Amino acid sequence: MLRGSVVDEDGNYISYVTVVAMRDGRQVSGASSNTQGVFSFALAEGTYTVVIECVGYEPFEQQVTMPEGADMGVITLKESSTSIDEVVVKAEMIRREADRFVVDVANSDAAIGKDGEQLLRQSPGVWVKEDDISINGAAGTKIYINNREIKLSGEQLVRYVRSLRAEDIAKIEVVPQTGADQDADSRGGIIFITLRRRLDNGVMGSVSMQTNQGKYMESYMPSASINAHVGKFDISASGWYGNYAVDAISHEKTSYHKTNALMEADSEIGLGVNDGAANISAVAELNPRHSIGLALEFQSTRQEGPTDSRTSYRMGDYEQSNVSHYEMVDKSTRYAAALNYIIKTDTLGSTLKFIADYNQSTPTTLNDNRTSITQGGQTVDSLYVNRSNSKFRIATAQLARERHLSPHWKLSYGAKYTYNEINSATTYRYLLEQAWVPSVVDDYDISYTENIGAAYAIASMNYGRLSAVVGLRGEYTYARGKAAEVEQNYFSLFPNANLSYALDKAGKHSLVAQYSRSIARPSFWNLTPRRLQISDYTIQTGNPALDPQFVDQLTLTAVVGYKYSLTLGVQFMHDIIQQKIVADKDNPNLMNLTVENLPMVNQYFATLNLPFTVTKWWDWNTSLTGLLVEQRIDADSPIERNPVAQFQSTMTFKLPKKFYVDVFYNGMTGMKVSNIELKANQNMSITLKKQIKDSWTLQCGLQNVLRSRQHILTEGDGFRREMETFGQGQEFNVRFAVTWNFQSGKQFRSKSVERGADTSRM
Repeated sequence: MLRGSVVDEDGNYISYVTVVAMRDGRQVSGASSNTQGVFSFALAEGTYTVVIECVGYEPFEQQVTMPEGADMGVITLKESSTSIDEVVVKAEMIRREADRFVVDVANSDAAIGKDGEQLLRQSPGVWVKEDDISINGAAGTKIYINNREIKLSGEQLVRYVRSLRAEDIAKIEVVPQTGADQDADSRGGIIFITLRRRLDNGVMGSVSMQTNQGKYMESYMPSASINAHVGKFDISASGWYGNYAVDAISHEKTSYHKTNALMEADSEIGLGVNDGAANISAVAELNPRHSIGLALEFQSTRQEGPTDSRTSYRMGDYEQSNVSHYEMVDKSTRYAAALNYIIKTDTLGSTLKFIADYNQSTPTTLNDNRTSITQGGQTVDSLYVNRSNSKFRIATAQLARERHLSPHWKLSYGAKYTYNEINSATTYRYLLEQAWVPSVVDDYDISYTENIGAAYAIASMNYGRLSAVVGLRGEYTYARGKAAEVEQNYFSLFPNANLSYALDKAGKHSLVAQYSRSIARPSFWNLTPRRLQISDYTIQTGNPALDPQFVDQLTLTAVVGYKYSLTLGVQFMHDIIQQKIVADKDNPNLMNLTVENLPMVNQYFATLNLPFTVTKWWDWNTSLTGLLVEQRIDADSPIERNPVAQFQSTMTFKLPKKFYVDVFYNGMTGMKVSNIELKANQNMSITLKKQIKDSWTLQCGLQNVLRSRQHILTEGDGFRREMETFGQGQEFNVRFAVTWNFQSGKQFRSKSVERGADTSRM
C-alpha cells in the first residue's frame, strides 16, 4: 500500500487531492486524499512516478520504489499563482473501492448542469422514486452531506437532494453495507455526498432556478449556497424554497368475496406544497491540530389541498353512492443544531472527535371532511374532522477515536448515547345536531421515549493484496410509552466484516466479501395509532405494537478494471416492518393501510454495474439488478417467491460549443411487497444543456417521455383491490433550469460540521 498525507504550506491538510502512480507515461493506479488529507492505494513492486495535483497548487512529482518507499510521509504542496487549465490525469467518473462505489462528480462533463437527484440516479445501485431514495431497493438508506446526516425522509428528502447542484458536489459514495462505527439501524446503507468548497480568504457559491411545467404538475425551486474562508474560519450557508402544485388521479375497484359486493371509486387530489430550508455552519481551526464546529438548520413544510372522491358500493339490490370532499393541511417545522470538537493526534490521519446534536420536529395535521351519502333515494350529509399535534425530539452525544497504528493497521472505537422522544395527540369529531361530538374513532394522547447506549470497535488491516475490516457494535435499548403500552428492553450485538483481495499486483481486479447485521427500529409515525382518511373506503393507521426488525446481509463482489462490478448477495430479514392492507376489524368493507411485522422475508440479489466511456464524447453508465424475494406474510401462510428486475441507464453526449445531451432510462418489472403488488413500469427523460463561460449553465429537459401509470393490486382475507394512479410527477412535463456559479479568492479546502443523530425515524 502506497501511503502518505498532503498539507499546504501552513501545515493544514488538503482534502480530495488527486494522487496517481505513473509508469511509462501511463496511469497504473490512483486515489484521492480523504478529509484528513490522507491517501492510500495498492501498488505492485516496482518503480513509479507519483503525481499529486490539486487545483490552486503546484503539481508534485516523486519517484517511488515499492515496497521500500511505501510510506511517502507528509507532502507539502505550494500554492499556484496561476490556475491549471487542464488536468493531466483524468480519473474515471465511477470506480469501485473495497466497501463502496465512488462517483467523482468534480471535473466530470457528465455531471454538468445536473441536480443531486439526477446524479444519484446515475450512481451504481441507487434507486430514486418520488418519495424514496434507496440502495438496491433496501429500506432505510441514509443520506449524509459532508458527514452530516440529512434529517428528512420520503418526498422531503428527495426535494432536498434535488436542490443540490452538481457544481457544488465533489463526489458521491454509495456504501451498501455500513461498518460498526455507524448506527446499527443503517440497514439500507449510506450515501455520502461531499460538497466542493475550496477558497482561501474569499467566497464561492451558486444561485439556481428550476421549474417544471406539465398538465399535472407545476413547480418552482430557487436555491442558493455560499461558502467563505476568512483566516481560521470556514463559514457556509445555503437555502432553498419549493413551490409545487400537483394533481393526482386514481381509479379503484374492490371486490368483497364474502358478501359478493363491489366498490368502485374515482378520486382526484390537488396538492399544493410550500417548503424550504436554510442552514448555516462555521468551523474554527484553533490551531493545526484542533478545530471546533457549529451548525444550525431550520426547515418548514406546508402541504394542503382538496381530495374529491365519488364512490359506488353495490351488494345485490342494495346500492349506496358517496360524494366526498376532503380538505387536508399538513404542516411541520424542524430545528437542528450540531456541535463538534476534533483533535488531529498525528500526521497519519488519527483523530479524536466529540460530537453532540439536537433535533426537534413539530408536525401538525388538520383534516376537514364532508361526505354526501345517497341510499334508497335519500341523501344525508356527514361532517367530521380530526386534529393532530406532535413533537419529536432527538439528542445524541458521541465520542469517536480513530488511530492509525502503522501504514498497515488502523483501529477505531467509540461510544454513543441517543435519546429519542415522541409526543403525539389526535382528536376525532363529527357534527351531530349543530354540536361537535366524539367520533366512533378513539382519540389518543401518547408519549414514547427511547434510550440507546452503544459502543463499537473496528480493526482495519492492509497487507499487499489483502485488506480486511472487522468490527463489532453493541447496543442497549430501553423504550417506554405511555397510553400506548410500549415497553422494550433489549441488548443486541452487530458484527460486520469486509475482506478484499486484489487478483493482480496493481489491484485492477479484485474480489470483495462483506457481512453485516443491522436493526430497523419502527419510525415514530408508525408507532402512533393515528387514523388518516384517504378515501371513503380506505384509511391509514399506525401500529404501537411494532417490534424492531433485524437483517443479516452477505455479499460477494467481483471488480474488473477498477470500475466494472458484479455483486451477489443475500439478506435474511426477521420481523421486517412492512405496509400491509387489511380489512378494518369494525367494518370489513373498509380497507386499512397499516404497518405490521412480517415473520420472514429473504432477498437474493445480483447487481451488475457497467460504467462505459464509449468514446471521448459518449459516456454510458448502466446498472442492472435482479432479486428473488421470499416472504411469509403471516405466521401460518405459505412462503411466496417473487422475482424482480430493475434497470437504469444514463448516457451523456458531449457536443461542440459546450452543448451536452443526457438521456436517462429506468424501469422495473412487477414486484410484491407484503400483500401489495406493483405492476411493471418504465420511464425515460431527455435533457439538453449548454455551458456559458464556465459560470452559467442552461438546460431544458423533457421529463417522462416514456412513462407508465402505476397499477397496484392487493389481495387479502375476503377482498381483492385494484388501483390505477397517474398524474403528479409520473406524467410528461418540461423542465427548465439556470445556474450561476461565482467565486472570488484563491482555492482552498473547507471543513464541515459532523453530526451523529439518526433522525430518519422522525
